[in-house]
Amino acid sequence: MIRILIIRLSSLGDIVHTYPMIKDIKDNVKNCSIDWLVDESFKDLLKYNRGIDNIIYIPLRKWKKNKFGFFLNLFDWYKKIKIKNYDYIIDSQGLIKSALLTKFFIGNVYGYDKFSIREKLASAFYKYKINVSKNYLATIKNRILCQKIFNYNINIKQINFGISEYFSEIKKEIYSNGYVVFFHATSKNSKKYPYAYWADIASYIIKHTNYKIILPYGNNNEMEDSREIKKILNSDLIIIPKKIFSFDELHFLIYNAEIILGVDTGLIHLANALNKKTIAIYTKTNPNKTGIIESDIAKNIGNINVIPNPNEVIKIYENIMKV
Repeated sequence: MIRILIIRLSSLGDIVHTYPMIKDIKDNVKNCSIDWLVDESFKDLLKYNRGIDNIIYIPLRKWKKNKFGFFLNLFDWYKKIKIKNYDYIIDSQGLIKSALLTKFFIGNVYGYDKFSIREKLASAFYKYKINVSKNYLATIKNRILCQKIFNYNINIKQINFGISEYFSEIKKEIYSNGYVVFFHATSKNSKKYPYAYWADIASYIIKHTNYKIILPYGNNNEMEDSREIKKILNSDLIIIPKKIFSFDELHFLIYNAEIILGVDTGLIHLANALNKKTIAIYTKTNPNKTGIIESDIAKNIGNINVIPNPNEVIKIYENIMKV
């Protein structure tokens, strides 16, 4: 058995970007098992990926709240790790913190070289340093990293995130069929899309369909954003959930939706991974580097300081819904 450890601690979008790499390894490396080291806050996200044999989680985000106890917590965590020996240890995150964690395991360590990595110092912790162009989308970059490590060939135009099959076998509804999801919330204000633009798109969808519009949120500020969008249109078909959804609920919310529209956030990448009709709206970042994987049913729009108007988004919506 070839034992492989993947280190990708966070965040939601970066984790989803790593899924096709897992599928490639399982398809091309015979008799292998894959463990994944992730931050505890994302462990429930990984359970739907059948390519992962074992999830190892570390509560780094929780420990940040108590810096004085950090090293004691780290030592206690290390003692509880059941498996420490691996044939391949792959840090696909490329940060100093993820590179440091490779030292808690035994085996050959692989990662990006200093020309390919986010934090150059991290590459000093790897025995094998791999060069992959920074011009690739994150998803493709991860796949090429492992292609070079394991010496197999992939078709970068064919991609499988390896999770949609799970949901096709399970029936669970958060809302009854016939709804659209707007993922308007994001970690940075500069990535947000104007309330009025969301309301214009919602108005068009409501006028031409019987779909409900769901406006999820992850905290009180984001809930207020949902209310501001609803206030402009004031339609009973715009639904603000009564609670913050768990990762479980978000997966099923996305899987059963008619289409997902969202800004540059991890949830829009999750929709893409679930092979849903998806429109990703960019206002402050470059979709050529952080965008979703495009297809007939998935499109990026916008760019750095290029905010698409609602009519442009609606045009893409019309084309996708015809597919």
